Amino acid sequence: MQGYKDSNGLIKWRMSKTGKNAVLLITAFEPFDGAATNASLILLERLKQQDWQGRVVFFGPVPVSFDEAWPLIRQEMANYPNIEGVLALGQAEGRENISLERVALNWKNAGIPDNTGAQPRNKRIIPGGPDALSSTFPWQKLGDSPDWQKSYSAGTYVCNTLMYQLLDWSQREGKIAGFVHVPLLVSQNADRHFDAETPRMKDDIALAAMTRIIDFSLETIDARLAATPSPAAPRQGRDNPPGV
Repeated sequence: MQGYKDSNGLIKWRMSKTGKNAVLLITAFEPFDGAATNASLILLERLKQQDWQGRVVFFGPVPVSFDEAWPLIRQEMANYPNIEGVLALGQAEGRENISLERVALNWKNAGIPDNTGAQPRNKRIIPGGPDALSSTFPWQKLGDSPDWQKSYSAGTYVCNTLMYQLLDWSQREGKIAGFVHVPLLVSQNADRHFDAETPRMKDDIALAAMTRIIDFSLETIDARLAATPSPAAPRQGRDNPPGV
């Protein structure tokens, strides 16, 4: 368990579920812009209760901060030497179902400040990097469902910034990464920050959909690992005699 100070200087505690043999890390953001809840974090807490046989670990809340989110996730990843993929979750108020993000832009343009007060306008995330990076999770291979859709816009706020940083890492390290936006949930009805007319998804439907998406993510990782050639055994000879 790790402690961090929020934008008000208060200590919060962040939990990660142990799993040294985990291959997939799932993250979710803290509430932001004055809200008391975040749909991604609500789902993360429910997903943690399922039995993933030690193959999936969860980390949250991630600070809604342009500067702090990615370094903190990198720090957490160091605890799991077998991690092959990272799937970050975020909240997309106004959407009606889950969005499987296909593209991240090398651009940050904040309409509102992040939780530390930073509000970058019209800046590149990684100077000199590609204008856009595509998700390394092959969402096109996931079957259609009324509960999710493919999306080509992760915005230009912290979610898009984190997604771009994840994809940059995945390409450099030969890993896999992606981002999923979650709509508001019915359980957030009591959060008066959100307009009552904004679409909401039933929590159980969102949970079932995210469970299938994580299963697909594990299947993708397993297929990649199976396709990776095993290191060749050393040839026996004078310098490598048979063991006795």
